[in-house]
Amino acid sequence: MFLRLLVINVVEVFRCGLVSFHLISYIKVFVFNIVLFPYSFYLGYLKEMPMRTLKKMGYSVGSITATLPQYMIQTYIFIHYLTRLHMNEFWLAGALSIWAVWNAVNDPIFGYLSDKTRTRFGKRVPWIAIFAVPLALTTYLVFAPPGDAFSLGNLSLFVWLTVTIILYDTCYTIVVLNWTSLFPEMFTSNEERSQVSVIRQIFSIFGLIAGTVIPAILASTIGWGTVALAIGLVAAIFAFLSLSGVEEREEFAKEEPLPVIQSMKHTFSNRSFLIFVLYNFFVQYVIAVVMGALPFFAKYVLYVDLSLIFLTAFISAILFFAIWNKMIVEKGPRTTAILTMFWVGVSLIGIIYVNDLVTALIVIAIAGMGVGGFMILPDILISFAIDHDEIQTGVRREGAYFGFNAFVMRFAIVAQAWTYSLLLYASGFDETLPVQPDSAIFALRMLLSVIPLIAAIVGAIIISQYPYHGENLERIQREIALLHIEKKGKLEGDKTTS
Repeated sequence: MFLRLLVINVVEVFRCGLVSFHLISYIKVFVFNIVLFPYSFYLGYLKEMPMRTLKKMGYSVGSITATLPQYMIQTYIFIHYLTRLHMNEFWLAGALSIWAVWNAVNDPIFGYLSDKTRTRFGKRVPWIAIFAVPLALTTYLVFAPPGDAFSLGNLSLFVWLTVTIILYDTCYTIVVLNWTSLFPEMFTSNEERSQVSVIRQIFSIFGLIAGTVIPAILASTIGWGTVALAIGLVAAIFAFLSLSGVEEREEFAKEEPLPVIQSMKHTFSNRSFLIFVLYNFFVQYVIAVVMGALPFFAKYVLYVDLSLIFLTAFISAILFFAIWNKMIVEKGPRTTAILTMFWVGVSLIGIIYVNDLVTALIVIAIAGMGVGGFMILPDILISFAIDHDEIQTGVRREGAYFGFNAFVMRFAIVAQAWTYSLLLYASGFDETLPVQPDSAIFALRMLLSVIPLIAAIVGAIIISQYPYHGENLERIQREIALLHIEKKGKLEGDKTTS
């Protein structure tokens, strides 16, 4: 079977390349068959390369856009402004808090506008195409204060960071929210959603590695602004590439959106969504705290380069994608979500005892196994909450749901920023000192162990109440499939009569 798959994959690359004469199609087939072949074999997904698989692949490359600039900012914004530009930690926390508030406000607004959009190109595609390039430019501006940045005072840095990160977040929200909103519409079964989520997260890992490791390697040589511009441009390119796999369904595009008040009422009365969004808050909080604390831990505790630590975490996550995928299909997303929360939280306790690179890599590798589940699960869990809403209202409203989800997620950024500021301030952390006091080192260990554990336990308790599990999960998949058949039949009937 292995040799047969290998021959099929290699032949398919050249066949599609020779027949298509379309560069994007050739690149998609090449990446999926050659770069991802070992993983596709491991998961048992590919016995051949049908067009449906290519569509999944094309859509999924947008994960690089979603992760690349965001993880660069999430990982380095705090340490960049605090230790390199010498911005006061409370001015910095204030700027990030304003960013989080704007982010919380703009997500539901753009989600609602996206649901209301009606063009011949679809509801989501125009937003992605228009704002991809501005996303690249604003990523650059966040890391490129004017003039001699080191001589700027706290007020100037505060204003620059606040304005540029708000512009960045506006572009990021528009592009990624619309791209993400296509996921529940295009893929409707638990098996297909789990499969596509794995493919997406493989590309997410590429984005994560580039967004976290490349700045650590290149920024000191070519500058933070240049690195940020390069990362922004790559994110924009993959946003355009993702459009080659987008397939907006006509029966949903013609639906009339709900009025604002009625839309909000249905959203906030959706119990499965409220449970999910609270769980996802704690997932994102754990990720934000750990990702942001690792640069400090590597610099002030281990005195090592950060790139190897991140690579270990990401490789570990990739290796466990298939296991979490299998568990989602066999045991359901709720059980898997509970297990991943405990896995990550408990494994990070080992950071308390880490004093050298080898031990750190072992702990990070074990925690990274659970992070693989963190990455796959959220879009699957929210998709069934959206299906429930469609059954209740008769309308697909992905934009509203992803918008309100992002609204809550931004408060995880606020929580992370203030957790850092308060702990580092109380512990006597001083960014000008090459060697930190014991109290500051202890605070960094807490940021990477006890605090994520507490958040993970709370998140696991919350997601244990998620209703779509077992028979309920099978029932909603049957109901949504029947509803979509009914909608498609109605659309075809309307075309016939007209």
